[in-house]
Amino acid sequence: MNQAKRILIIDDDEKIRTSLQDILEQQGYVLNVAGNGNEGLRQCESVRPDLILTDIIMPDMEGIELIMALRKRLKKIPIIAMSGDIVGQKFLRAAQLLGAVDTLLKPFSARDLIEKINKAFGLGQSDG
Repeated sequence: MNQAKRILIIDDDEKIRTSLQDILEQQGYVLNVAGNGNEGLRQCESVRPDLILTDIIMPDMEGIELIMALRKRLKKIPIIAMSGDIVGQKFLRAAQLLGAVDTLLKPFSARDLIEKINKAFGLGQSDG
């Protein structure tokens, strides 16, 4: 199991945040959510997540800016970047070059999400 690892979800789309919460709560993760990069950065400082899932295209602070800021402050926390926006798709590669351990292209399945998280945590693939 995941030993109650904490995941921070950063996405400006409330429906995406809620869907991710539903999937990850069923897996036993402890979750925090933020609606933009600035809020996510503040939460990282206070809750110290074990993994961060961030959208790329957001108001206030884009995901790329967030990843760069996180890499300066919290170098070891795995980051998975997500995007479904046409422009954001182009930035997924840049996100990996800047320190994201993996990317997800929206829409993605719960299975893909869990597999990417397990991989980021160095765990085997999920059965479901």
